[in-house]
Amino acid sequence: MLRRPAGPSQEGRSVGGLIEDLLGQLGHFIDQKLNLLRLELEHNLALLVRHLLVLVIGGAIAALGLVLVAVALAFWVAGLLGSTSTGFALTGLVFLALGGIIVGVCVRRGVDPSRRHALQRTAEGLRKDVQWLSNGR
Repeated sequence: MLRRPAGPSQEGRSVGGLIEDLLGQLGHFIDQKLNLLRLELEHNLALLVRHLLVLVIGGAIAALGLVLVAVALAFWVAGLLGSTSTGFALTGLVFLALGGIIVGVCVRRGVDPSRRHALQRTAEGLRKDVQWLSNGR
């Protein structure tokens, strides 16, 4: 077994002792980095959960508000037309048309630019792989 010198002087240390110290410090360094990574992930996960909770609660309140506005609009239109079912049907058709327009605009825009760039890089990578495979055989 390798022994360290008794004194604080490190001039007479063997190569094996230096490697043993280096490996011990490397193990300690990796352990610290993993602990730091775990703490950062826990913090980011807690932050993500907090933000998602706020979004879900806010989205539910906004959806409830939209429903109430839609019902009020339907009753208003029904009062103008004199028929409750016609008011609700007309309001429903307006919301359906707005939803269709929003979906049409999103589809027309296509894939967002960040995804498009990633798709292009993936396609280029696949082309290179196919070329390498065809040349390698």
